[in-house]
Amino acid sequence: MHTAEVATREDFLGLPFVSIDMAQAVAAVRRASQDAEWRYVVTPNAAHLARFSEADPALQSIYENAHLCFLDSRVISLAARLIGLRPPQVIPGADLVEHLFRHAITPMTPICLVGGGDAVVNQIKKCFNINKICHINPSMGFLKNQEEFEQTAAFIVASRADYTFLVVGSPQQEFLAARVAAMRDARGVGICAGASIDFLTGVKRRAPLFLQRMALEWAFRLCMEPRRLAYRYIVEGTRGLLFVLRKRFR
Repeated sequence: MHTAEVATREDFLGLPFVSIDMAQAVAAVRRASQDAEWRYVVTPNAAHLARFSEADPALQSIYENAHLCFLDSRVISLAARLIGLRPPQVIPGADLVEHLFRHAITPMTPICLVGGGDAVVNQIKKCFNINKICHINPSMGFLKNQEEFEQTAAFIVASRADYTFLVVGSPQQEFLAARVAAMRDARGVGICAGASIDFLTGVKRRAPLFLQRMALEWAFRLCMEPRRLAYRYIVEGTRGLLFVLRKRFR
């Protein structure tokens, strides 16, 4: 693994996080993109930690076997510091993806996008002059459709892309990344990217920078999409915070 070249893994809440700055994170992902084997990157937030706290062995294994695991939650970071924990440096997935497109990916870099519509693909081509992009948009809930799940994984392998952006929601994107890792001839790096491509292309509006720095990006997104995100931020987010408290006082 290349992880040790930039930083050692730090156990935080039972996950092997890497605590490095954004420039180092981009460099580490860039190196992984040139690997002959498939690597994948996960960026857990409060909702992800809520699922992790349910002790799903399969999900735990996926996070533990990730090439790079970055904390994507300023709320979790702030809460952890307030109760005496030392969280890793926050690397928001949306920021990581934007930095990759601006500082690592060139017009001739082969990339693969899993999820998102044709409009998103066209916007990526327009904004970044990307010439080599493979795209597949599996149906909602494809994780439960074994045939489609396998077809999607095979598409990623066949693309031979340097960077694969998995934007099909969690935990589908993490399970898909792990499945590709088990397949022959898979190469490059997969980034479990959530809504980052929507932010990158302007399909969705991201919170202003001052709200991001105040750990209030979740509140902005909740106001923008209350029906879709209420459960994630109010229920799963709260469970994620409770998971931090339990870990601290246990």
